[in-house]
Amino acid sequence: MWKVELSHTDAYDPKQGWYGKSLEYWSKTPATITGVLGGMDHVHEADIAESRQFLLAIQGVGRSRALDCGAGIGRITKNLLMPLFEKTDLLEPIPHMLQAARDDLGTSPKAGEFYLQSIEKFIPVASSPKYDVVVLQWVAIYLTDDDFVSFLKRMKASLAPNGIVFFKENVASKNEFVVDKDDSSLTRSDMHYKMIFAAAGMAVVAEAFQKKWPADLFAVKMYALR
Repeated sequence: MWKVELSHTDAYDPKQGWYGKSLEYWSKTPATITGVLGGMDHVHEADIAESRQFLLAIQGVGRSRALDCGAGIGRITKNLLMPLFEKTDLLEPIPHMLQAARDDLGTSPKAGEFYLQSIEKFIPVASSPKYDVVVLQWVAIYLTDDDFVSFLKRMKASLAPNGIVFFKENVASKNEFVVDKDDSSLTRSDMHYKMIFAAAGMAVVAEAFQKKWPADLFAVKMYALR
C-alpha cells in the first residue's frame, strides 16, 4: 500500500508541516459555500441529494445522533444531517469556519456540540454520545494513512449499534496517487481507501459513485463502513 508519512519534524508548521500547510490554507478561505466548495457552488444540491439517497438506503441506521467531521461552515450538517437526525455534532479545526457554523446553526434544537479540533487529534471521551452516523466528506485527503486508520478505529468505537461511517471522497484512477503540496492534500484510489478501511477493521457495507458530477473533475464515491 502507498503510504503518506510526515517528513517534517513539526507537522503543524504553516510553511512545511503536512497539517500546518492545510490549516494555513483553510484559515485564509472565506467561510461561505463558495469558499468551502472551491467556487463550485453548482455541485452543492446534487451532492446533498445523492448523499441523502445513499444514507436512507442503509438499513438499520438510527436517527438519534450524527457527527460531521471537518464540518466547515456546517453545509452538510444543515442540509443533510439536521433533517435526518435529532442532534448533530460538528468537528472543525478552523475557528472562523466553526464560528460561521455556530452563528448559523447554534440556536437550532438539533445542533449538538461544536468541537474546535483537528480530526487527527479528536478523541471522543467516554461520556460522548454514540453516533448513528459519522460523516467524513472531502476531509480525509488531509490525513496521512496512519492517522486515517487511527481515526477510523476511534470512530468505530464511537458508533451506536448499527451505526456507520459515511465516507465520501474524491477517487483517483486505479493505482493513482495524487499529492497537492500547496494545501497538503492527497487523492487516493478506491483500492487504497479499501486497504485503509481494512486496516482499521471496518467493512464496506454499501458503495456508490456520485452520479451527477462534472466530468472534468475526480470522480466522487460514497462508502458506508461498519
